[in-house]
Amino acid sequence: MGKDAKDAYIEQLEKKVAYLERRVQELERLLRMNSQNSSKPPSSDFPSGFQPKPQEPQQRRPKKPGAQHGHEPHLRELLPPEKVTKRYTLKPQTCTCGSHNLKPSHESPMRHQIIDIPPIEPNVTEYLQEIWQCQDCGGLVYQPLPDDVKRTYFGPGVLAVAGILTGMLNTSKRKALQVINEVFSVPMSLGGLSNCEAQLTETLGQPYDETLDYIRSQAVAHGDETGWPRGNGQRGWLWTLCCTTAAVFMVHAQRSQKAAGKLLGAFDGILISDRWNVYKTFKGIRQICWAHLKRDFKAISEAEGPLGKIGQELYTLAKKILHLRKRVRDGTLQWRTFQRRMPVLMDRVERLLEQGALGEGALSGKCRDILKHRKHLWTFVQDPTVEPTNNAAERVVRQGVLWRKSSFGTQSNRGARYVERILTTCATCRLQGRSVIEYLREACRCHLKGLPVPSLVHIAMQ
Repeated sequence: MGKDAKDAYIEQLEKKVAYLERRVQELERLLRMNSQNSSKPPSSDFPSGFQPKPQEPQQRRPKKPGAQHGHEPHLRELLPPEKVTKRYTLKPQTCTCGSHNLKPSHESPMRHQIIDIPPIEPNVTEYLQEIWQCQDCGGLVYQPLPDDVKRTYFGPGVLAVAGILTGMLNTSKRKALQVINEVFSVPMSLGGLSNCEAQLTETLGQPYDETLDYIRSQAVAHGDETGWPRGNGQRGWLWTLCCTTAAVFMVHAQRSQKAAGKLLGAFDGILISDRWNVYKTFKGIRQICWAHLKRDFKAISEAEGPLGKIGQELYTLAKKILHLRKRVRDGTLQWRTFQRRMPVLMDRVERLLEQGALGEGALSGKCRDILKHRKHLWTFVQDPTVEPTNNAAERVVRQGVLWRKSSFGTQSNRGARYVERILTTCATCRLQGRSVIEYLREACRCHLKGLPVPSLVHIAMQ
C-alpha cells in the first residue's frame, strides 16, 4: 500500500472515529435522560438503585418524614350536633380521689364521635300501571309512564356514583360495577354501566360547551396534550385548555395544528404552553413554559466541554428567575423590584443561548430551537397575571394520564365524548372547590326532568 493510500485510509479511519465518538456521546445523552432533564414523565425514570439520579448539594440537613417540630396541628373536626344520629350521655360516678360526692359543673362536656357507614340500601321507586278495560269497546288501556321516568332505569344518585367511579377515580368498568353491586346494592350489568355513561355524556353536553366558551374568553389560558389510545391500535391525543377556575378536555386523533386550532377556537388571550410546533399557529401572545426550559438547561449542563458550562449557567439562571417569580407570587418581592432585576438576567440568558447555538449536535439544537421562541420567553416579566410555567395544565392533564395508564383508552366516539365531558366536570369542580358528586347528582336530576342543567362556570363568572 502506497503512502497516499495509507494517508487516505488513516483519514477515513479518523472520520469514522470522530463519527463514533459523536454517536457514543449522543447515546450516553439519551441514556441519561430522565424527568429532571427532559420532558419524560417521572414514571419512566429508572429505579433509583439501577440508575441513581445526580443529587444536588444540599445546604441543610434533609427533613425527617412526618410532622415537623412546631408544625400547626391538623386535628379531626367534630361534626355539628345536627349531624349526630345517636347520642349517649356519660355521667361520672367517682372522682379520681375516690369521693362519690359529685355535682354538675359549668364546663362544657367533652365530645367524642365515632363515624360509621351502615349497609347501604337504595331507594327503589316502582310505578304500577294498572290495566283497565273500556266498557264501550272492550279495549285494554293503561296510563303511560311520565317522560322523566321513561328516560332511565337508574336515578341521579346512581348516575353520579357511576361518574365518580369511572370518571374521577379511574376505576375499571368491572371494578366500578362490583362497587355499585356490592357496596351500593344496586343491580347493574356492564351494559347498564355503559348506558349510565351515555346518559352522563348527554347530560354534560351543554355544561361542556359553556365551559369551553368560558375558557376561550379568558385573558390567560394554559394548553397541553398527552397520548390517548383510541382502539384498534390507533393512537390519539387528549388535549386540555384551562384557566384558574375551569378546565376543558378534547380527545382528537391528531397532535396537529388542526387539533390545536379546534381546541383554541377564537381564544385571543395569552397562551401558556410548551414549545410544541402546533402552537405556532396561534397568532396571539404566548409564554413558553420555563419548567420545560429548566429541564432542557439541565440536559445541556450534562454535556462535556464549553457547552456543558453554558448549560450549568443557564440552569442556575433558570432557578434564580423562577425563585424571584415565586417570591412575587408569595408577596415577599414587589412586582416593580422584580421587573428591575430581570433585564440583566434576560440579557445573560439570551447571550448564553446564542453561544450554545453555535455548536453541533442535539443539545446545541435545543439552544437554536429555544431562540426561535425568543419573543415568547419573557411575557411573564411584562404581565403579573402570567405564570412562567405551564404547571397548571400539566396538573390538570395528569388525571387523564392516570386514566390512560389504567385503561385501554376509548374504543368509540361515544366513549371519547364521555372522557371529554366527565374529565372537564371533575377538573372544573376541583378548581372551584365544588363537590363533584353533588354537581353530577343535580345535573342528572335536572336532565331527567327536562330542566336546564346547571352550568359548571356560573360560580366563576360571578
